[in-house]
Amino acid sequence: MNIRKAHVQDVTEIRSLIVRAVEPESNPDFDEEGVKLFYKPNELPAIKSRILDDNYLTLCFIKDDRIVGIITMHEHEKLDQLFVDPSFRNMGISRELWLAAKEHCFKMGNKSGYWVKSSTVAIPVYKSFGFRLTDVRQQKNGITYYPMVLEL
Repeated sequence: MNIRKAHVQDVTEIRSLIVRAVEPESNPDFDEEGVKLFYKPNELPAIKSRILDDNYLTLCFIKDDRIVGIITMHEHEKLDQLFVDPSFRNMGISRELWLAAKEHCFKMGNKSGYWVKSSTVAIPVYKSFGFRLTDVRQQKNGITYYPMVLEL
């Protein structure tokens, strides 16, 4: 097991992981419009663009030569994506990814905190990292989320 930065060659595997982890068509956080909107930033060119963009950090958790988890940070403060393959959940992978990303962001100058738009099922995970809810359930463009922050 190790954590490394994502490479352009990883885009297909990353996209597959994201779709398996979220299952947007059967996820209650998405209506029909939300499903379409979910796929747009998770198309291969968009994933590649994030990997190449210095404003994003994407880390991959590798186990048995497979990407089984990813985390993407934007501007060293927004936790943009955190996905773990359903077969590898409850093994501490999301925490290891979060700690690695947080350490990187801290080294890059983030000394104030982080924020995330959490899915319903991810709220307990983010709470375990120290995030707290800042508002009630929100819905935008067919996607349900909960705003959360972690202040340092």
